[in-house]
Amino acid sequence: MEGKTIQSVQRAIDIINCFTEDEHELSLKDISNKLELSKSTVHGIISTLIKNSFLQQNKISSDYSLGAAFIEKSFLVDEDVLLKNIGRKYLESLSNEFNVTVNIFLFKSLHLHLIDRVSSLSMYYSISTSVKKIPLNASASGKLALAYSKEINIDKIFEKNLLHKYTNTTITDKKTLIEEIEVIRKQGYSLEQAEVEIGIHCISVPIFKINNEFIGTISIMATKEKLNQILSKLVPKMLAVGKKLSAELGNK
Repeated sequence: MEGKTIQSVQRAIDIINCFTEDEHELSLKDISNKLELSKSTVHGIISTLIKNSFLQQNKISSDYSLGAAFIEKSFLVDEDVLLKNIGRKYLESLSNEFNVTVNIFLFKSLHLHLIDRVSSLSMYYSISTSVKKIPLNASASGKLALAYSKEINIDKIFEKNLLHKYTNTTITDKKTLIEEIEVIRKQGYSLEQAEVEIGIHCISVPIFKINNEFIGTISIMATKEKLNQILSKLVPKMLAVGKKLSAELGNK
C-alpha cells in the first residue's frame, strides 16, 4: 500500500526534475510554466531549496540551477544496493512468469558483478564455479557491456589478449565480435549460446542510469530448449523491463 503524498514535497521534487541534461539553467517563469504553477508558489519552494543547497541562483541572470547538495550526496549512493533494491521486483516478476532464473549484474571497474538472483524452482543447472569472472566476449551480459559501455575500448581488449575461449562457440575473432555488437545495438538485447558453459543459454538486456550511462544488465539463464520455447514472448517483456528499470534509475 502506497503512503500519502505530501504536496509540497512532491512539488519540490517536480521543480528539481525540471532540470535536464539540455536545460541546466531555468528562470522562475520557465519552471512555473513547466509545472503550471503560479510564480509565487514556485518561488517559495525554490527559496527553501536554495537555503538547503539543492538549488543555486545565478547572480547575473537570476536563473536557477541544481546546487552543491547533489554533489555532496552523490558520493553516498551505493549503486549495488540501489540497483538491487529497485530491480528485485522485476527479477521476481520475470522468474515467476517464465519459470526461469533471473540475474542482475552491475558493471563496475570494467567487470560485471552478480548482485542479485531469483532462481527458478525447476533450475537444475548453474554456471561452473571455474568461471571466476563474467567474460565480455562470451556472455550475453558481457557483450552488452562491449556494446554500450563508454569505458571499454575493444581494440585494447584484443591488443592485451583479454578474450578467452571457453567452448567451441565462444567468439574470439575481432571481426565476428564487432558484427555481433552491431546486431545487439540494433535489437537492444544480447544472446549467449553455450559460449561460457556447454548447455547454458542466456538472454540479457542493458540497464542505464542517468545520461544513458550503461550500469548493468538483467539476464535470464536457461537451457537451449527452454529459452527457444519462450524467446518470442520473453524478448519484448525483457526490453520493457530494462526500460522501466532504467527509468527508475533516472534514464528518461
